[in-house]
Amino acid sequence: MTTTSASQPPHPHQIVHFGRLPRLPLEEGEGGTREIWTASVPGLDFIWQLKLVELRGPTATLHAPSHMHQLVVGMSGPQVLAGPVNRQLPLRRDQAMLVRSPTTVFRRPRLRMAGASRVLVLTFVSDGPDPTFSFDTFSGVATLPPDTRAVIVLEGALDLAGEAVPSESALILAARAPRPLVVGNARVVILSLDDSTVAVAETP
Repeated sequence: MTTTSASQPPHPHQIVHFGRLPRLPLEEGEGGTREIWTASVPGLDFIWQLKLVELRGPTATLHAPSHMHQLVVGMSGPQVLAGPVNRQLPLRRDQAMLVRSPTTVFRRPRLRMAGASRVLVLTFVSDGPDPTFSFDTFSGVATLPPDTRAVIVLEGALDLAGEAVPSESALILAARAPRPLVVGNARVVILSLDDSTVAVAETP
């Protein structure tokens, strides 16, 4: 895959492998970021964007356009504090934090564990219902919720109509496309955006 930016996936779904994505340095702080997907429309930089962020220093800051908010999901590594400029709260693995600000500040005050702190950051337009998230374990056949836009496979693997969705990858789904069946044994994060919000935002 050569790009992760599009107004919609070219098909009802797209599989993005994190290891194949370029790693860019953070603008403020030590670490890097990998852009998983960006959905955009004419006149806006983007309407939502999903990134994997690896934090390696004591502090880091992410900036988004002024009309955006951010949902931060803890994945692995030392615990971080996250939030707007003046109020950071603990963010643990398998937890999420809604930051009603275009700026998210991260701090790692006690680095008792070696390695990077890894978080997912979903940046989205602030005018509309908030996105939601859930951690789940799939075993066997499962139907994705109707408003699912991204499924991140943390452990194990899924099968989508004969196509593998391995660990450390994301399944990106088009707005209003039928939700597919997936088969496998995997621990996942499901990110959802309200269809009515997407319908308004993605109309040119």
